[in-house]
Amino acid sequence: MLDVRSIHVFYGAKHIIKDTSFSIGNGERLLLLGPNGAGKSTLLKAIAGLIPVKQGAIEFMGQKITGFSAMGRVKAGISYLLQSNNIVPDLTVEENLSIAAYGLKKDEFTRRLNEVFSVFDFLGKKLKRRAGFLSGGERQALAVSMVLIKRPKLILLDEPTAGLSPKTANEMLEHIKKVSEVVGIDATCMVEHNLRYALPWATRVLVIVSGRVVYESDKPQNFIDNPEELEKFFF
Repeated sequence: MLDVRSIHVFYGAKHIIKDTSFSIGNGERLLLLGPNGAGKSTLLKAIAGLIPVKQGAIEFMGQKITGFSAMGRVKAGISYLLQSNNIVPDLTVEENLSIAAYGLKKDEFTRRLNEVFSVFDFLGKKLKRRAGFLSGGERQALAVSMVLIKRPKLILLDEPTAGLSPKTANEMLEHIKKVSEVVGIDATCMVEHNLRYALPWATRVLVIVSGRVVYESDKPQNFIDNPEELEKFFF
């Protein structure tokens, strides 16, 4: 589905992502791991089109999208969840979702709302509430819903459980998995530091250190059974 081929990404003169290659297949839940400053969020932003790729190529569904704008990638079927500032707090829950679903006809918008609310049922009860008055977990649920309501083929999630309690974090990852199945998301790529809950969620793990992929495995259970194998990449 997604092929990232030898990409290099810079912030100004700083070389962040260095000759990085990997792929995401249909049905996969890829977990990006690595120490702080490794380049994980930068990599997501490069895939989403928010940061230019200096060298290399990105292909999605067999089409080269390296030169696409962020909006062009959304239209192609890629949606990206920012870690923070991912809702409009002064607008209601319904208004936030309406913005995310811009261009959909009313009947289709209603159908997709019902899909999302089949999992995040509490949002359906707070449509007229200003988003800024929601709890942290409710805000993230709204942000995730805004990403999913367009029915993208691939979603990129940057620490969707950041700032949440352990219980809420675990519920959030389970909700994301469930609503993705309901909506029909083909694949997910996530950066997450809450490994206790993220590793059981993942089908494949990619470890990034200093802007390079240093490890890849389709057996996340190995890290659950042997946490010392993962710790060596962080210390």
